[in-house]
Formats: sequence, C-alpha cells, structure tokens
Amino acid sequence: MPEPAESSYLRPAFLTAIVAALVSVAVAGVLVLVARGASDLTLTSFARTSVRTWLVSMGSGIDVGPFAFGLVPLGATLVCIALVARAASWIVVDPLHDLAAFAASSAGAFGVIAGIAAAVTNAGDVTISSVRAAFVAFVVGGLGAAAGSIRRHGDAERWWFTASEDVRIAVRAAMPGVAVVLVSATAIVAVLLALNVAQAGDLWALLDPGLGGGVALGVGSLLAVPTLVLWTASALVGPGFAIGTGTSVDLTGSQLGQVPGFPLLAALPSPGAFPGWVFVLGLLPLVAGMVAGWRVEPGARTGLGARAALGAGAGAIAGLVLGVLIGLSSGAIGPGRMAEAGPPTYTPLLVAVPVMAMGGALGALLNHYRGSRASRPSDTSATGRPRLWKRHESPGADRRVDGA
Repeated sequence: MPEPAESSYLRPAFLTAIVAALVSVAVAGVLVLVARGASDLTLTSFARTSVRTWLVSMGSGIDVGPFAFGLVPLGATLVCIALVARAASWIVVDPLHDLAAFAASSAGAFGVIAGIAAAVTNAGDVTISSVRAAFVAFVVGGLGAAAGSIRRHGDAERWWFTASEDVRIAVRAAMPGVAVVLVSATAIVAVLLALNVAQAGDLWALLDPGLGGGVALGVGSLLAVPTLVLWTASALVGPGFAIGTGTSVDLTGSQLGQVPGFPLLAALPSPGAFPGWVFVLGLLPLVAGMVAGWRVEPGARTGLGARAALGAGAGAIAGLVLGVLIGLSSGAIGPGRMAEAGPPTYTPLLVAVPVMAMGGALGALLNHYRGSRASRPSDTSATGRPRLWKRHESPGADRRVDGA
C-alpha cells in the first residue's frame, strides 16, 4: 500500500527539527564548557545554559535583570541555519515532491521546540520570550531545511524555474548589487581593524579572558563580524548606526560616547567629523544598483522601457535584501543607554530600495545603449574608410560593364 503523500515529508521534517535542535544545543554546550569550564557547573545549570546559548544565537534575545540583549547575532544565526541544513541533507534521503510543505513542517516543529525550551529554561531573573524564540526558530528551521534538501538532491533549478522569467532575471541581477555594498563594507571594516589593531589588543588584555574564555571571546568576535559589516553598510546607505542612546556614526562623522569593551569594536572610528572625501562613499549604493541593472541579461528584454523596468526591479530587490539584513542587525546590547544599538530598523530599507532601483534603471539603460552600439553593423574597407561610392570599389566585371 503506497505511503500517503502528506506523510512522505512529515517524518523527515520532524526528524530534521529534532536532530537539528539536539546538535545545535550540543554545539552550544561545547562553547559553554570551553568558556566556563566544568568545575563550577552542575548538570542542570549546564543544560540550562547550553539551551539559552542556542536560543540567543538564533536571535531570541534574553533579559537578565536590568541587562537586556535583543540583538540578532547574525553570524551565530547563520551557523544555526547551517546546522539545520546539515541535518536536513542527512535525513532527506529521497527527493521531495513538495519542498515548501517539508520546509514549513520543519520550521513549525523547530519553532515549537524552541518555544518550549525558552519556557522551560526561564528561571529567576533570566527570561527569554517564548514567542520570539519560536518565531526566530521558525525562520531558521525553514531556511535551513529547504537549503539542506536542495543541497542533498541538487534540485534548486526545479524549484527556481517555477518563478516567472522576469523574476529569475531580476533576482540573479540583484545579487551582484548586494555583494558590491557588502564587500565594500567588509573592506572598510578590515581597514579600520588593521589601523586599530593595537587598541583591540589592549581591550583583549584588559578583559584577560584566560584560555577557555579567550577561545570563546575569539569565536564571539568572529561571529560578530557580519553584524559590524551590516552596521557599516547602513552608514554607506545613509542612516548610519548608533551604539547607545544619543550616539551616531554616519558618513559625516562619529559621535560616540563610552562603548562596550569588546575587541571588535576597536574598528569603530574615533569621535569627530570625517574628511570631506568620505562622503563620496555614499554613492556606493547607487553604483551597486547600477551593477545590478547592468547585469540584467541582454537577451531578456529588447525594448528600452522593459529593460529599464527590469533593471529598476533588480535594483529594488537588491535594496530590499540589503535593507532587511541591515534592519535585523539592530537591538539592545545592555542596560540603560545600551538598549539602543545598531541602525534604525526601517530607515535603511526605505532609503536603499528607491536609490538602488534608480541605479538599476540607469545601469540597464547604459547596458542597453552599449549593446545597441556594439551590435550596429559596419561596412568598412581594409583601411577603415566606408565604401560608399563605386569609385572606391576595386575594378571588376560589373564596373567595366557600367563604364562601357
């Protein structure tokens, strides 16, 4: 008797969620052991701390008395997505007929597990919102499950081609535009870190984390790099970011007070106005949009208006992706004034979409005219001069007849 269609994805979906949760908590437990050691941990406290570390790494946030941490640690969240994807690629042996249903079922089960875990581990003055934990786990589980299944069976093209041709063209062209801004922001962070490496070393020495704590601090610093890159991207887009109430960093200058003693934050610029040339970096989002528009496939649309519309769509998608990522990188990192850190939630999105859409239209138009000029036929002689009249032709039978 054939297996019902709905059960063909439910079993691997639930297994993926359970295995991914167990593996993720185990990885978090290893980090807890390295950072704190096993001497002062009971089994109960170790399990509770490991689960909390897993939940916070996905972006659930945590409140410890007056201390609030609401920032989504994007580097750690990417690791969690990768762990779910690895579990899915191991469990989903046969190709799925309904990837969306599998991803949704895995996401739902993963979210339920996280919500229950948050409720169980709340104790004393340490609280994690079960609703937020379930929501972020739903997103992480869905993305990871879909990615893992696609990676195992290599059927991305089968799902990709369910979208319309215009959507596929615009999305493909948008990705280089996103990359331009993120790569530029990464380069800026790398330069600032290189210039302030001595200050980062002083902060590390001041913390004196020891061997295990040093490993944990190094891992935490590495996982925090994507967040700092997105903050820098927000400055390139325009709104900038803050580290504490009443502070800001944008292309005009840095107005910072006392910042947390985290070594990676040594890359922050010194307070004061920036040189005038720094403002030129604000053109990068427009240039990135032009790159997206330029990448619109030449054979996709031949009409000028249609190409411009596709280019604008590619730029808008790039701005949408960039704005959402930047918005996710903000949140509280401490009590009091540290309750406000990172870029504003919606402003980067509202700025990036129209600016990059305009750049996308310009890039598509430039590529259109370039293609038109390149495809224009030319009829030149060996010396490069046009042969317009018969006197430029070599003597031949037809010319001799005409001259007779």
